[in-house]
Amino acid sequence: MKVSDAILSRHSMRVFHDRPVPMEALHRLLDVARYAASNGNVQPWKLYVTMGEARKRLSAAILKAMDDGEEGGPAEYDVYPRVFPAINDQWRKKVGKDLYTLLNVPKGDAAGMLKQFKKNFEFFGAPVGMILTVDRCMGNGQWIDSGIFLGTLMLLAREEGLHSCPQAAFARFQKIVRRELAIPDNEVVLCGLAVGYADPAEVPNNLVTDRAKVEDFTTFIDT
Repeated sequence: MKVSDAILSRHSMRVFHDRPVPMEALHRLLDVARYAASNGNVQPWKLYVTMGEARKRLSAAILKAMDDGEEGGPAEYDVYPRVFPAINDQWRKKVGKDLYTLLNVPKGDAAGMLKQFKKNFEFFGAPVGMILTVDRCMGNGQWIDSGIFLGTLMLLAREEGLHSCPQAAFARFQKIVRRELAIPDNEVVLCGLAVGYADPAEVPNNLVTDRAKVEDFTTFIDT
């Protein structure tokens, strides 16, 4: 698979089959992902890969907390800025509207939105749920490195015939994630990543987000 094919065929999946992901495939993609770029070759990321009963226990613990009225949070970092530039806020609101339109969840249907939100914590049914962390002593540059690693993982998943969905929602329940996976206090829970087999034709998997044009975000300077 060409890199461009992996990029263009990758988008967040929210319905996965329960077909197991072979350990050989996971080892292959992780063995290559470790070559992701990092400033000074610091390689700051830590990854917790849950499968089987361990994945189910993590999901069950978070869902029980939600059912008991726990809202989670706060995350240890601002998942979104407190004030959005107008254009970025438009992109964010549009993808939310497009998703819930596909799901037939009308605006104002809080119960329907909560039902869909909870599926995050089941990794949307994916058999593999990953949690990405970084040591809290690391600075902004190492958070960039961790993002590069995450993007590399998602593209390599496509090479293996797998799909994925990055999930910042897990940062909101970082205390439970930390407890269930024995993550030490010196690590910040950045996000989750669902990995598995998914049919792009399934709703809501056929949601492909709009993207800005090159000239909207690029400045070419040649003199």
